[in-house]
Amino acid sequence: MGIRYWGSPLPAHLVATARINPRLLHIDDDYDDYLWDLREDESDGPAHWGSGKHALDLDKAFNDFQVLWRTEPPKHRPAIELVRGDVTHTSRGGWKPYYGIIDPDRVEAVRRDISLTRDDHIEDFIAAGLGRYRDDPELYVQDLIVRRDSMLTFLDARLVRGEGVLYTIG
Repeated sequence: MGIRYWGSPLPAHLVATARINPRLLHIDDDYDDYLWDLREDESDGPAHWGSGKHALDLDKAFNDFQVLWRTEPPKHRPAIELVRGDVTHTSRGGWKPYYGIIDPDRVEAVRRDISLTRDDHIEDFIAAGLGRYRDDPELYVQDLIVRRDSMLTFLDARLVRGEGVLYTIG
């Protein structure tokens, strides 16, 4: 199955818990109920690969957005905050997922930076051979554009609701 990326809303009152141990939220009944209520409220029409107003699925495309938005330290692009991280190999031969957290007060800056990524930036990125999949460049450009737009839809809903983001790469 491979490595996947999943993003979820993070209510402001659970940010502290997520910072201590984000895995705790996955076994928290209150958080689970919160997410189910949002899923039932989902009404933005057809979604791309599970993405929508209240869920974000970037699958393996998060790698491409990491490369597209990477800058050399000490510069920092806010957009990278939504895709930073990767799984790590453990000494026991397994893999440990990465959990990313975006505080509610950072969502607007991240969203604004992602919105600056134009279609031609993605086209140039793929044309330069920097994308993960090169067998059908036109199709992959369209896929990345749809995924970028899914990020914006997802982040717009976080702004309206005053939420942050909890994401998992694993």
